Amino acid sequence: MKILQRLVPFIMGILLIFLPMSLLAMEKKADTLDELLEMFDESSCMECHEEAHGEWSKSWHAKAVVSSLGGMHNFIEIGLAKEWETPLTKAQIMKCLDCHAPIVNYASEELAVKIGRMIVTAHKEKGKPAGDTIQKELARLNVGCLSCHNIKATEVARGFNGPAERGMIYGPNGEDAGDAHETLEVADITRSSFCMQCHGIYKAADGETIQCNTLSGSYQNTYLALGGSKSCQDCHMKKGHLFPGGHDLDTVKEGLGFEVQINPYKHLPGQIKGVKSPKNWVPSAVVNVFIENKTGHRVPDG
Repeated sequence: MKILQRLVPFIMGILLIFLPMSLLAMEKKADTLDELLEMFDESSCMECHEEAHGEWSKSWHAKAVVSSLGGMHNFIEIGLAKEWETPLTKAQIMKCLDCHAPIVNYASEELAVKIGRMIVTAHKEKGKPAGDTIQKELARLNVGCLSCHNIKATEVARGFNGPAERGMIYGPNGEDAGDAHETLEVADITRSSFCMQCHGIYKAADGETIQCNTLSGSYQNTYLALGGSKSCQDCHMKKGHLFPGGHDLDTVKEGLGFEVQINPYKHLPGQIKGVKSPKNWVPSAVVNVFIENKTGHRVPDG
């Protein structure tokens, strides 16, 4: 009996970890892109959150798929097909799209593979009618409102939080939005660990480590280790849901110290070709450039 009592907490812990995954597997998956987008319809978000939606629409989150076609094409055509001789499956394409388009988690195996093939074609046929048509379709996939405020909202500690509840909106305050929707507070959405799900070293479902970037490494091992205390959100949400980064000049100016020292002088190297007199002084300068990293991570990175 004592052994059983000791095993119960252990068994419950295992269930809490794997139950969300099993529920995701059991849920009906979309067979078409239209069906998938309908499952996570975000059109009503902009009606109440017009300012936030306007900011987001100009962000890189809004074009998370079409802005990365080259890298994902290389992963599929060079990595999977040539180097690893591995077939394209949903599990493989999710190593890209779990971050670049989280709603594809709810796509069928066939649809996920089709989206992967669309990515390849859009890149190969870039600038041609066929490629442009497919790219326009792929532009409907991105890191949208529900990517952060639902699908990924509880993933930092999924074993503790459980899976995100369909239709629920998760936010930093949990304020009631009236008749529009119910909102639950989730503290993780205000912490760097939330952003680091994608902007860091990604661990795929099969255990493979994906290192698209190493922001989380330099942030944790250097910035925090040396006493830094700011979160990703402190700097990258100063302009709201625009999420400014290296593409935003104001953010770059804040993140980098830049100083130039110019020391002019003249020298006489001797006979100058084409000049009769060897006594002409040649104007020169010594230029010293100092760049200081003021960010919480290495630069450049992304």
